[in-house]
Amino acid sequence: MKRALVTGASSGIGEHIARRLAKEGYDLVLVARRRELLERLAELLRPAVHVEILSADLTDPRAPGEIARTLGAEGVDVLVNNAGGGWIGAFAEAPLERQLQIVDLNVRALVELTHRLLTPMKRRGSGHIVQIASVAGFMPGPLASVYYASKAFVVSHAEALHHELGGSGVKVCLSCPGPVATEFQRSSGVRGNVGDRVAMSAEEVANQTIDAMLRGRFLVVPGASNLAVVALSRVLPNRLLMAMVDRIQQKRLSSR
Repeated sequence: MKRALVTGASSGIGEHIARRLAKEGYDLVLVARRRELLERLAELLRPAVHVEILSADLTDPRAPGEIARTLGAEGVDVLVNNAGGGWIGAFAEAPLERQLQIVDLNVRALVELTHRLLTPMKRRGSGHIVQIASVAGFMPGPLASVYYASKAFVVSHAEALHHELGGSGVKVCLSCPGPVATEFQRSSGVRGNVGDRVAMSAEEVANQTIDAMLRGRFLVVPGASNLAVVALSRVLPNRLLMAMVDRIQQKRLSSR
């Protein structure tokens, strides 16, 4: 039986990715901070597949290494780096600790888990690395600058890794959703209709992401409107993109 690791699996996109991978017959290793939510999900999935729970805070620099050691030399067949965090507000006014946590979670933990778990995949000549980024990764983001920059890192790194691993048997899938109705919105400081009125559900994003992974596709942008945003980001100058993002974030701030 093949095994998949999903970070940020306690809710939202990560939870639905775990559910979908269970339907596909993968044993699961679920990672998140809130153990009680992981246990609840594990109980739902265990009749069909083996589920292991690892309660960990990925902003802790020790966590990725401890996770990799727990998995052992064989690692996993699928790595889904889904855990992420954000913050909306002016950079100079945002808590520095929170901004550094965003970098630790969205960038450092992703890089370390990918590096540690790629080695056994390459040795076997098979495996999937699924990086959950965002349409935010294709443009600068005033009033959410660290979050947007972190997702730009994920996009760029995934593109380069996809090229490097060509012919190795290890596939990279980069998923770039737009706003999704999850706890991420609330934890980033979004309130009211601007944060809740979104085009896609977490389940839809998860299904499109895993569909793309199973088909060996590199890039998936769930939702036609989000695909249009990414296309526009390729042709519009950054000053126009930043003005557009600034207006959106101002509305989100005013709805707190």
